[in-house]
Amino acid sequence: MHYRHLLLGFGLAITLVGCGQSADEAAPEEAASADAAVQCPAPNDAGIIEIAPGLEAKITGKGYGRVAVPGDYADVHTTLWLFDENADGGRGTEIWTSGGVDPFQFQLGAGQVIKGWDLGVTCMSLGETRELKIPPELAYGARGKPPVPPNATLLFEIELVNLADPADTTP
Repeated sequence: MHYRHLLLGFGLAITLVGCGQSADEAAPEEAASADAAVQCPAPNDAGIIEIAPGLEAKITGKGYGRVAVPGDYADVHTTLWLFDENADGGRGTEIWTSGGVDPFQFQLGAGQVIKGWDLGVTCMSLGETRELKIPPELAYGARGKPPVPPNATLLFEIELVNLADPADTTP
């Protein structure tokens, strides 16, 4: 079941594409490959995965099965906060949440979401939860996108609840 009709208000805001590196440029050389075309970086000693300059992921719940690759349809539950280094866990003002009820769906690598999501959800396993810290240049940049102010660093908690290969979906 597709949930494209859900979360219209903020879902539309999320569709603005940020600028930045491609997934190939962001993958470290020492990464282990989950798929021949995708290099999935391993966490450092602190449990942080640096996906691209300024784009960090922390796995907060392990997943299972194959990893998400560009072209897949990903259904996620998510909460967005403005990053605040002085707030507990960096979680400043909460901007939006899917509420854990109806997932938000997008196609990885299709430019339907900010660049930080395309890069940060790639390599997630089904059922995995991760926290993504996304710099402004991979989010909404100097323009912002109300209610996200200009030059905001964003903090997302994302749970990958469904993953579908486009070849396995019906139009």
